[in-house]
Amino acid sequence: MNLHIPRAVAALLAAGAVSLAAAATSPAVTYVASPIASAVKVDGPNADQVNALVQALNGEASLQGSKITVLIDEGGNVLLTGATDSQEQSERAARIAASQAGEGKVVNALQPDRVNYRTWEAISG
Repeated sequence: MNLHIPRAVAALLAAGAVSLAAAATSPAVTYVASPIASAVKVDGPNADQVNALVQALNGEASLQGSKITVLIDEGGNVLLTGATDSQEQSERAARIAASQAGEGKVVNALQPDRVNYRTWEAISG
C-alpha cells in the first residue's frame, strides 16, 4: 500500500503541471466595455434629456470605472446615484448633469469609493 502513495503524489504533480501549462497558453481574456451611465427610465416627457445626459456621461473618459444611474423627474430635476472611483469623478458627473439640467436641480447621490478623510492632525496642523 505504501508503494501507491509515491505514484499518487507523482500523478497529482503531473496533473498540476499540465493545468499550469494549459493556463500559460490560454489567450488573454478581453471584456466588453460597459457603459458608465444608464437611465432608470428611458420613456416619458424627459426621454430626450435623459438620453442626452446618459450619452454625455458615457462620453466622458475621466469617469471610467464609475457606475452611474440617471433619473430625471417631471420637474426636470436630475438624480444621480451609483458609485465613482473618487470624489473628483463624482463632482465631474454632477457638473456634466448641471450643464444638461437647464432649469432643474441636480441631486448628486453618487458614492465615491475612495473618500478622503480629514484627521484632526491634518485640520489643526
